[in-house]
Parts: sequence; C-alpha cells; structure tokens
Amino acid sequence: MPENNRGQTFARRGLSSDPRSCNPVEYQLYCLLHITARRNWLIASTRRLNHSFPARSRGNMYRLDRILCPIDFSTASVEAVRFASFLARNANGQLTLIHVDEHEKTPLGFFDRDESSVAHYREKVNSFVQAKYAEIIKRERLSPEPSALLVRFGTAYYEIIGVAEEDRYSLVVIATESLGGSSPHLIGRTAERVVRLCRTPVLTVRPRPQPDGWKITTILCPTDFSEYSNFAIPYAISVARRYKAKIILLHVTDLAVQHPEALIQKFPDPRFYHDNADEIEFEKIVGRDVEPENTIVRLAEEYQVDLIVIGTHGARGMRRVQIGNVVEEVVRRTTVPVLTITHPIHKAVFPRRFMEDYAESSN
Repeated sequence: MPENNRGQTFARRGLSSDPRSCNPVEYQLYCLLHITARRNWLIASTRRLNHSFPARSRGNMYRLDRILCPIDFSTASVEAVRFASFLARNANGQLTLIHVDEHEKTPLGFFDRDESSVAHYREKVNSFVQAKYAEIIKRERLSPEPSALLVRFGTAYYEIIGVAEEDRYSLVVIATESLGGSSPHLIGRTAERVVRLCRTPVLTVRPRPQPDGWKITTILCPTDFSEYSNFAIPYAISVARRYKAKIILLHVTDLAVQHPEALIQKFPDPRFYHDNADEIEFEKIVGRDVEPENTIVRLAEEYQVDLIVIGTHGARGMRRVQIGNVVEEVVRRTTVPVLTITHPIHKAVFPRRFMEDYAESSN
C-alpha cells in the first residue's frame, strides 16, 4: 500500500501513523475499535461465516505435555495434583508443581528488609516444601522423573500466571478451594484470579470423592455460536481423541424462543475446527433457561459429564474484558472439572502480556 494511502487509512481510524509505532494507549484503542468494527460487521452480515482454522492448525492436537499445578498442601490442592497427574500420565507429559509463599510481605517503606533474615526464611520454606513434596510423591505414587517442584515468593496468582505464560505451559490445573476452607459454593481468591487473567488454558478442580479414580468419557462443550465460544471446540476434540470420549455440544437459548429445536441447524461443523472431528461421537442439545449457567451445571450432573470445556468469552466478547459471567458462574457452581479457553483475539487488550504469537502453541 502506498505511504499516503496508509496514512489516510490510519487517520480514518483515529491514529496518526502505523499503529505499531503509536504509544500503548493509542494502540489499545486501535485494537478495541478494530474488534468492535469486526463484531458489528458480523452481526450485520446476512450470511453465517464458518470460522475455520487454517489447515495446518486443524491437523494439530492440543497436547497436555507440560502441566503446571499450584499446591498449598491443602486437601483440595492435593486432589488437583491427582487429576493433573492423571492427565500427565496419559499424555506422557511433565507435571510441575508450584508452591507460592505469600507470607514474606511487609508494608512498603515501613522498614528495610534484613536480607540475611529473608535468606534464612526462604531456606526454611524451601526445606519444608521439599519435605512435603517428597511426601506427596510417595503417597500419590507420582513418578519423580517427570515431576518437578518450583518455589516462588510473592502474590500467588501473579507468580502462577507469570510462570505459566513465560514458560509456555500447555495447561494450569488448580483447585477451586484453598487452605482457608471456603464454602463449597464459593471459589478461592487465587483460583478466581488465575481463571480471569491467565492466557494459558486453565483447568479448575473441585475436590470430590473418586472411588474409581479420574476418567474422561464424556465432555460437555457449551457454545453460543459465537467465534469466541467456538474456539473451545478444537480443545474439546483433542482431549476427546486422546481419551476416546464423547462430546456433548450444548446451546442454551432464552425462554422466549418458541421452537428451540430449530437451532440444532446452527451448531458449528466440528470439521471446521479439527480435521479429525469425524472420529468423535457428538451429541447436540438445545436448552432453554433464564441463565445459561443453570442448564450447563444441571446437564453436567444429569449426563455424568467428566469435563466441561468452555470459552472464557461469549457472543458479547468484550462485555467483560477478562472473563464472561457464564464461565465464572459455571466454575463456581459445578463439581465437574472445567477447562477454560481464552480466544487469541483478547491478547490485543493486554499487549504487554504477550511477547510472541500465542496461537501457535495453543493448537
């Protein structure tokens, strides 16, 4: 494109120059305007677009080869370790446990830290964590070879997200409860923030009796037919292929819809998202409810679902910049493990969080 035409194009979009050369505020504004314009165009379009992945991406599988599992040695976090170990063992992957000590904090500027005391404290914490780690390895029969332990000091959610994104882990498995022993109807502070902010796929686990051990035979994948929520489909297919599981595609519409069965035709073709979708058994269900999360949680129990795979954003996309209300409610209320997937387009809102293109590693 000639330089003068490029300048006119950027001027129409409220920019003085190429967005890559603008300051961070202008660049974020440009991204938001671009997303809004694209969304409005999709709504106004009279034909339905098939958002298929590139052929190279569709043929790849989402691999659970590097799993990060935070642990505070509570009963709930040990249950998350069991599930993470189950996933890593079936994928011949590596399981890394991370413990974050949040007690080494003082009011900023209140007094200078004694570096020798800090070093002594950290040494004691490391010794304690290593002892507890060895105990878990023995009790849970984890293989020491593929398992590793990281000890960090600071704010738990910040350290977990930093390690997960910087070291490009394929999955974060985290318990919904912590040492505080909160109500079963609530989600822990750290888990909530990791689900909200982490761009790596996050799997939340609520402790529950597993007499026969963990298994994945039925996967529930809710969709509102938007590009954002449909991005979870290839992840569901990849997991289903590995465990030979069945996928239930669910759409929940409003109570005012008279003939919900007609919406069956609007379900996306899984082959647009994964070349091996024909190998998977699919069931399509349309429900009606005041709030979609009610039906998602209820069907997960009725169909004895082993895993819910859901996109963190729905049709409204930017309604909440970090996470949709439906996902938040599902994670909080269900007893089934929930795998939350973030659409790559939302990295534009947090440009500093992404040093490279994240889409390639998520296939």
